[in-house]
Amino acid sequence: MAPAGATSPEARMLKFGVMLRPGHFPFPHMLTCMRVAEEVGFEFMWFGDSHLIWQEVSPYLAAAASGSRRLTVGPLVSNPVTRHPTVMASMIATIAQLYEGRAVLGVGRGDSAVRTLGLPPMPVKQFRETLRTIRALCRGDEVDYGGTAIHFPWLTHKVPVWVAAYGPRVLELAGAEGDGAILQLASPSVVEWSVGHVRRGREQAGLPWAGFEVLAGAPTYVSDDRAHALSRVRGFPATVSNHVRDLLRHHAPSELPAELVEGMEQVAGYDYQQHGQPDAPHVRAVTDAMAERLTLIGTAAEVRDKIKKLEAAGVTQVCLYLSIVEPERHFSTLETYGREIIPAFR
Repeated sequence: MAPAGATSPEARMLKFGVMLRPGHFPFPHMLTCMRVAEEVGFEFMWFGDSHLIWQEVSPYLAAAASGSRRLTVGPLVSNPVTRHPTVMASMIATIAQLYEGRAVLGVGRGDSAVRTLGLPPMPVKQFRETLRTIRALCRGDEVDYGGTAIHFPWLTHKVPVWVAAYGPRVLELAGAEGDGAILQLASPSVVEWSVGHVRRGREQAGLPWAGFEVLAGAPTYVSDDRAHALSRVRGFPATVSNHVRDLLRHHAPSELPAELVEGMEQVAGYDYQQHGQPDAPHVRAVTDAMAERLTLIGTAAEVRDKIKKLEAAGVTQVCLYLSIVEPERHFSTLETYGREIIPAFR
């Protein structure tokens, strides 16, 4: 029997997306990645939003939308601390308006973009209210903003808003207030636990589960050389460890999934200037087991089997964090997905 949050393959076809970091590779190379991804069956192109360690995201979103025919584009993820909520909503709504509605907004409380400024993530209560404002504007609704009625009179394409979350409170908030949830890991057991909280929030808000999206985003490395693949994805569990450490300030380890917590307390000294990089000093405490359980590595068959488990746990889109793969392997990685993995979900 499928988990409570699962969506049957007959009801909804699994989608695939790619996430790149703005400026991490030469712009023409990134445009080619986008074209290859679209050709082999990917439907979403996401860009990281961390304006100090990477380049500004909005030109990349416009370039991806204008340079493709079918791709839906969005930031993964923006935050309302460094970006004013009305500006963020207007930016993504403009992309939707210019490119036939092919836009989605990924938003969270703030991670690297705010921490590199010495700022904390937005408190959950404030985030809930801010999210309501952003989502209403992205639907074209009028909003009372501090006593002033505002809306986008030109908006005819509604923009879905997906919420990034790790902990129970924000997962439930995502279900109650969002159009989708963004889970930044590829552990089927953690995804199943997360979807349970998202679904609880949705049910408590009296909203239907049908049509709600669940994205699982993580690095991938398709290779027979397991040791090398693990070496390339090690930066990701270190990134996740920051979120886990925050959660452990409010929850006992027993309240969280073992696959999310195990080994995370050993990771220390995270340097956001080397955010997600596989060879950063803070990666040394990351074990093979941590790297394997949170990412998508191995042969094409092994990756495909793990994605099937993610789908069974309730995932509706798998997003590949491609930046950890060497540039000379970007196109072949996308083509391998298009040839040996994506067709299994069609």
